[in-house]
Amino acid sequence: MKLPFAGRLLAVAVLAAASAALPLSSAFADDAAAKPKVGLVMKSLANEFFVTMQDGAKAYQKEHAADFDMITNGIKNETDTSAQIDIVN
Repeated sequence: MKLPFAGRLLAVAVLAAASAALPLSSAFADDAAAKPKVGLVMKSLANEFFVTMQDGAKAYQKEHAADFDMITNGIKNETDTSAQIDIVN
């Protein structure tokens, strides 16, 4: 399959960008070795569904503590959107 000129140019540009970024990836190798952090934000802890979801997530994380860190948070009133935004920020 022959690529048109624009397709070839795009392929070369992508290859050049990937090649340029390759040496930089080793500079961030220590960050990759760190455990990822998973954030779980529940809409309302007044709802039993979200309480059960939080309990299950905490139990799973406890069994897999070496794989990731987890932060759970929720609000008491599901209509308090500003508190939800504050949690995410």
